[in-house]
Amino acid sequence: MLAHPSLTSPYTGPPRPRAQATMGRNEPCWCGQGIKWKKCHAGRESQPRFNVFDVEDDARKRGRKGYCSHSFAGTGCSNIIKAHTVQRNGGLAAIAEGKSRVLSVKANLRAMIDHNGNPPPTEVGIGDASVFPGFCGSHDDEIFKPIEGKDVGLTVDEALLFAYRAIAYERFTKAVQVTNAPIQRQMDRGLPLHIQEAIQVRCHLTEAGARRGLTEVEALLQNYRERIEHGQTAGFHYRAYRFDTTLPLAGCGGYMPELAIDGTRLQHLARGTAALEQLTLTITTYAGKSIAMFAWIGPNDGPSGTYLDAFDKLVASEKADALVQIAFEQMENIFFRKSWWEGLPAGQRADLTRRIRSGVGLTVRSPGYYKRSTPLTAESTVIEETRG
Repeated sequence: MLAHPSLTSPYTGPPRPRAQATMGRNEPCWCGQGIKWKKCHAGRESQPRFNVFDVEDDARKRGRKGYCSHSFAGTGCSNIIKAHTVQRNGGLAAIAEGKSRVLSVKANLRAMIDHNGNPPPTEVGIGDASVFPGFCGSHDDEIFKPIEGKDVGLTVDEALLFAYRAIAYERFTKAVQVTNAPIQRQMDRGLPLHIQEAIQVRCHLTEAGARRGLTEVEALLQNYRERIEHGQTAGFHYRAYRFDTTLPLAGCGGYMPELAIDGTRLQHLARGTAALEQLTLTITTYAGKSIAMFAWIGPNDGPSGTYLDAFDKLVASEKADALVQIAFEQMENIFFRKSWWEGLPAGQRADLTRRIRSGVGLTVRSPGYYKRSTPLTAESTVIEETRG
């Protein structure tokens, strides 16, 4: 099980660079990991150089270690499965081609290197698409049965299930990121002290953000878990959209709305200590018609509500196009039809590829990021809207 990292990690805070000659062997290392200097950065510059692919290998191994999100203490559950965040029969099958395959934006390090940070989408079978080991078989079957059928009514109870699954997925991915942090700290092996310092500062900023995100999403997951157990919907809001056709993509995830599509600033993600509002989004298909389900816990007129107010100002025929841009901009757990992607104009493929990297690392997210595509990336019209 991926336990809460704060219970197992000696992490103490930001690096505090000091001259090697002033460090005591048993002092906590200047890098802030909470490890004694003699077992951490002492002699680091003379150690063998680091293999960057070890970071990816470590994350992949951690991503296979599962638990049941509905019994987070790890008791009473067995048979942890690769749970789908988007239903296989319907959502993924509706966009699959060939031997039940779809395209994914997830890329490995080799692809990132070979394509200068902008790797092309890769094929994946729908049996492996959108899965994570975040539920036991019993809870996955029991809890999500109402949204695994041939159709949904876009009710508040169904919206709560979509949001719960999205937050469970987000908690899992953030836990992997935090527990992967110690091996990332090894990337300065064999390098001069001033480069070690720069790498440790960058690693600290990444880890601090991941830890904050994990703490917040873990509390949110507990909130959703209790709501599912007791059927509580007070303070929970959603907006759902049904389209007249099958959209070319499906996905599931959560994000903190920072900018509305009209450029309105909603939250400052790098400032303050107050918890940030999380918005979930699921895009999937039932009975040949795609739905988009947004949901959140918080005020109806807060960041998420304001974000969707801007979305609602679009005409019905533009919302599918905007949804494609939002999905590529905000989520990595998305999948799409190969023939659709290959049929897009080169400029649109380049724009969507850029959006995948937006807000990652030093890439700043651009305000007002919706711009009507010509032609539209998805020709579909909203035929039903529900909110609660």
